[in-house]
Amino acid sequence: MNLRSMRPGEEGDIAALIHRSTNAWYREKLGHEIFAGTPEDCRIFPETYEELDPGCCLVAEIEGRIAGSCFYHPRDTHVGLGIMNAAPEFAGRGVAKALLTEILERAGELPVRLVSSAMNLDSYSLYTRAGFCPVAVYQDMVLPADRPLAPPPMIPGKVRKADAADLFAMVDLESEVAGIRRAKDLSHFLRSPGGHWTTFVHRDLAGKIDGWLASIDHPGCRMIGPGVMREDGVALALIHAQLAHRRGTSPVFLVPTHEAALVAELYGWGCRNVELHFAQVHGASAPPQGVVMPSFLPESG
Repeated sequence: MNLRSMRPGEEGDIAALIHRSTNAWYREKLGHEIFAGTPEDCRIFPETYEELDPGCCLVAEIEGRIAGSCFYHPRDTHVGLGIMNAAPEFAGRGVAKALLTEILERAGELPVRLVSSAMNLDSYSLYTRAGFCPVAVYQDMVLPADRPLAPPPMIPGKVRKADAADLFAMVDLESEVAGIRRAKDLSHFLRSPGGHWTTFVHRDLAGKIDGWLASIDHPGCRMIGPGVMREDGVALALIHAQLAHRRGTSPVFLVPTHEAALVAELYGWGCRNVELHFAQVHGASAPPQGVVMPSFLPESG
């Protein structure tokens, strides 16, 4: 097995691998597919990660063929581990383990963070055997597109679309709430290359940002998140703003299972569960000081 970086022009090959291998697992184990569109839609993953961190798509090659891939993104406080895939025809060859081992070595002393499906015990075992520890459980929720949206929650403060001037306050808030810093990612959301990203902030009565929430609307990934909020009322206001902005679609969003009041209100809106995910960390981590809503692109847990 040879491990190397993705080469220019291989984005389509990696996208096809993501589409094929992920759908194959879900089809076999759970009877449905995750990616309903074409393999080309999954180019959003290699293209986004390559723009954020050139050269940080790791490829496993066996007999001259791409057998697996994984994205990683180094940040000041941690390394984020993105979507990992192994081609079904190379099952049992240790592809995922080799990719993970190499990324942990490259991370050095930095913690490595990821979000993984609780349905996939193969990946759960892969990560926990390598020393990852689950630190949070999230329920994936959607509001069906044909369900009317409840009125916005009545809380002090105001929701508005984020702009470039909000960047440093957003970065500082995520550092305080989630213990991580990733200005590069947040700048990407605000610039919204391709027009796929929308970000809202909530300001308290003093005008200070106490929550933000991004979303992506692309055939390869329709999701609300990531975001951080100081308390659940702010989370509700921001989720409502994103759902109102995305009406006609059913983007998935990840809500911490321990936020009982938040979850109960979302059920009251008509939201339903579709899956469960774990946030896992290899190395040091601190409990959140508020509400954390992770995403699958880019991941940080």
